[in-house]
Amino acid sequence: MNGHCCESMDRTLKEGETAVRYIPKFREYGIAVLDGGDSSIEISFCPWCGSELPHSLRDKWFETLESFGLNIDSSSIPQGLESDKWWKAEK
Repeated sequence: MNGHCCESMDRTLKEGETAVRYIPKFREYGIAVLDGGDSSIEISFCPWCGSELPHSLRDKWFETLESFGLNIDSSSIPQGLESDKWWKAEK
């Protein structure tokens, strides 16, 4: 397994052929909104095994960004904040 809740979630995300997506920098799982954009509806439980998924860190990510005096449009967002490295380092 690659750190998700079950083999089915791992396989599905790896294959990328489902509307379920994972956003590492926010530790967020969702179902894609098929409107041509990259929006998704957050989910709290795995559709395959029923496990509760970790809570999204989206709000904490924006708080962290703000603590650096940056906003989403900043060109100098630290590279570590563009992946899951920032929250994994806090564990």
